[in-house]
Amino acid sequence: MKMTHAVACALLVQGCSSNNTASQSGDGGGPESSTEGEPDAGSEDAGHPDTGAKPEAGSDSGGDSGATDAAGDSGGDAVAEETDGACSGDWLDASALYPGIVPDAGGVLLHAAGTGTQNYQCQAASDDGGVTYSWVFVGPQANLNDCHAVLIGHHFASEAGASAPEWQTLDGTYVIGSKKVSYTPDGGAGSIPWLLVQATSHGGSGTLSVASWVSRANTEGGIAPSTTCDESTVGTTQNVGYGADYYFWGP
Repeated sequence: MKMTHAVACALLVQGCSSNNTASQSGDGGGPESSTEGEPDAGSEDAGHPDTGAKPEAGSDSGGDSGATDAAGDSGGDAVAEETDGACSGDWLDASALYPGIVPDAGGVLLHAAGTGTQNYQCQAASDDGGVTYSWVFVGPQANLNDCHAVLIGHHFASEAGASAPEWQTLDGTYVIGSKKVSYTPDGGAGSIPWLLVQATSHGGSGTLSVASWVSRANTEGGIAPSTTCDESTVGTTQNVGYGADYYFWGP
């Protein structure tokens, strides 16, 4: 009787131990469950270049998560110092620009990186030889960002049209100008030219209210479309991506 009771107890203890082990491995502690649900490193949603999204300042995409506490204190302060406050003097340095697009007087008040499109419309024109068709520039549509890639304004055609471009900061201050100098650097035929634009009117009370000149430099893309413009496409618009640096000059 004692022997039967001992065997039963032994079997009971072994069964309880086995059940506990199986429960632990099914809670996500096993190798398969630890990787399930992680993003695919090659997916388009992670790091898509068109989104403009930046990684969070405290993120560590490939490091040892156990070491972040030790390195996080000093690293966080360094990031804060780099991204907070005004842009460095290098951001306002225009000494490398082509001299022809630099005004004779004044200094750089503001530097913005423009990203957007140069927009063209297929239009027809009559002349002695008949009707001709061509892509006509109708204005830019771009965001203006500071040295930290933070949005500070917009660039577009003013109410006067594409020949009177406008730059406006988020506080509503704006400057409108007229092109005075156009320059295409060597090898730059595939991009819109660099420009010197003279201010013709202002509005608001911010920085741009005293801007007297605007320089467009370091352009990429934005030239007129190479697609056919003819009778069948008259009135259609093509928006061509571009980027450029804008320097605003004043007293």
